[in-house]
Order: sequence, then structure tokens, then C-alpha cells
Amino acid sequence: KGIKFLPFQKVLDFGRIPRSSEGLTVQAAELEEDTFKIFVSHRWLSPWWPGAGFQPPKLDHRPDGNDEGHPDRAGHPKYKLLVAALQRMQADGWIPKDDGKVVIWIDFACIDQDGENPADELNESMIRLVGLCDMVVTPVVDDEWPDGEDWEGFKSRSDMEGAVGGVAEGYKAKAWKEYWKRAWCLLEMLYAANVPFSLELVEKRGFGGELLRFVHDKRVRPHAIFGTRELKLKEAPLLLAPLKDDVLAKKDPRKGELTNKNDYSTIERHVQELLITNLVRMHNIPSAVSDYGHVQVTAVLDKLADVHEHQCEFSHQADLLQEALHIRRRELGDDHVDVARTYGNMANIHR
Repeated sequence: KGIKFLPFQKVLDFGRIPRSSEGLTVQAAELEEDTFKIFVSHRWLSPWWPGAGFQPPKLDHRPDGNDEGHPDRAGHPKYKLLVAALQRMQADGWIPKDDGKVVIWIDFACIDQDGENPADELNESMIRLVGLCDMVVTPVVDDEWPDGEDWEGFKSRSDMEGAVGGVAEGYKAKAWKEYWKRAWCLLEMLYAANVPFSLELVEKRGFGGELLRFVHDKRVRPHAIFGTRELKLKEAPLLLAPLKDDVLAKKDPRKGELTNKNDYSTIERHVQELLITNLVRMHNIPSAVSDYGHVQVTAVLDKLADVHEHQCEFSHQADLLQEALHIRRRELGDDHVDVARTYGNMANIHR
């Protein structure tokens, strides 16, 4: 199936967040190199499953006739926030002004919603998916702005940016606090922070303005939030400070809330992948092999090498493949097919 993205122009034309069955996505491999890719990390506004006790308002049905959850709700407030966020970033020169140069990844459109368990589609692709993306955007629908008591004392950008913990703690929308409780939201945030992000192509991809200054200063994949507050005040999105290394321990996705309990095994698998990725980032691959086994570690090394290839960091790609080769030769022997495959991948770099 491959990783798919949703062109921003099609988002504008469709008028709401499309379902995967609308067929509006394009394969990542078909995109031009200078396409700006945005990962939309969000909490579904109308989660529903049999026995939940309520029906989502005015939503489509599955082809089998059963109701299903939806990322938005009646009136499409999340869609409106998402469009406003991207258009504001375009107006401020943060991302390309040409709608044809911008695509998004959002689960409802880019994962097959008719699969038995749509989340399974991400089992082997999260590292590559996040590695393809230039930034993360979270739309925050806030029904309590500006009168909610939690906002008292934190209504200005300077209030939020100056809070202990920065914008992540200073942004007082209840929906944002709920975001931090959801297993999938935590997982996506942690992937964005831990999967390598390169400065090699940022200007070619169309980074500009405050966003370009941010990535040069922080050297991380930017994560922006844009909520009802920003829409009403006509302000730019807020950029989150880089996550600290202890966030995974404090905000373990395995302890987060899930609508579909069948996703737990998928979350468990992804957290293990994140832990290995973090050990690789800290150049502690022997500990990764000891803790998680050579098969899991070499699989992560292969995926991270793919990320560096996409980012045109071929020396980093070669280093990771060399590590994978060393482990496979030691554990499997020189005649194993995986060793031959790794040699072939390394030869392709030199060619």
C-alpha cells in the first residue's frame, strides 16, 4: 500500500476532512522532492465504537452500514482550524504559499478505514512516515476560550511561552490537556521528537520566516499547535519547545488512554521501537541489542537509514547500515540472506 499523503489543495476543495474511501490521497513516492509534508497529530472529536453509548453527529457510515468514529464533529471545527493554521503559516512565509507544494498526513484520510484494525497499517511504517514529514501540526478545538477558568492568567503568548514547561504546559485548553492523555497522541509526539530531522533540505522544501529560524535554532522537527484561541485572535501557531529526554518515561504511551483496546499491542510495539531509536540516537546500540534483541534493533537501523536517505544524509545512512551489517554478520553469519541484502543496500549508496 505504501505511505500516502493528502494534497492541501484537495483538502480545500473537499470542504471537510476526507475519509480514506474518498480516494484523495497520493503515494509519497509520487511527490516532488520540494513538497512540504505536514503530520497532523490530533485527538478525535467523535470517537465511537459499539457500546459506547452515544452516536456521532451527522457522520458518514461504513460501507457495511455500521456507524463509525470521526476526527471532527458537526460544523467541522477541526477542519476549519487546520485550514486556518496552514493558511496562516503560508501568509507568514513559514511554509510554501503554493497549495500544490503542501501535503498533509492525517489518519482518517491516509489509513484505510475499512481495514479490520486500521492502526495495524502503521506497524512497520511509523519511523519512515514521521521521517518523511517536515513538521507536526495539532489543531485544538477549544469550546471554553476565552472564558474557561483554566485560561485565567495564561491568555497571552508571553504568558504561555514563559510558563514552566513552556507552551506545552502554558497552553490551557482542556482539549490540549486531553491530548496529553491519549496513547496515540503521545506516541506521535514522541516519534516526531526522536526520529532524525535534517537541516539539509529545509530551505529547498520551503521553510521560511519564524519556522526557519526555529529549526535552525532548535535543530528539531517543529511541532505547532493552533487552537480556537489563535483563530479568534488571528495569531500564528505556537511552536512547542523540544521535548526533553525524560518525556518518554514520564508520559509513557502504554499508560495512555485508548478508544480501541485492540490498539494496545500496536502501541507496545511502537514504544519498543522508540526506545531502540533513542538508544541508537545516544550511540548505545550494544545496550539496545542486549535489551531488545538483534532482530528488532537491525529492523530499526534499516528504517532510520531510510530516513537519512530521504533527507540526503548519505553518510549517516551508511553508518547505520554498517552497524546493521556488523550485528547481522555476528548473529546470523556471513552467508545469511539478510547480510547479503545489507551489503546490497550499502553498495547502492556508493553507486
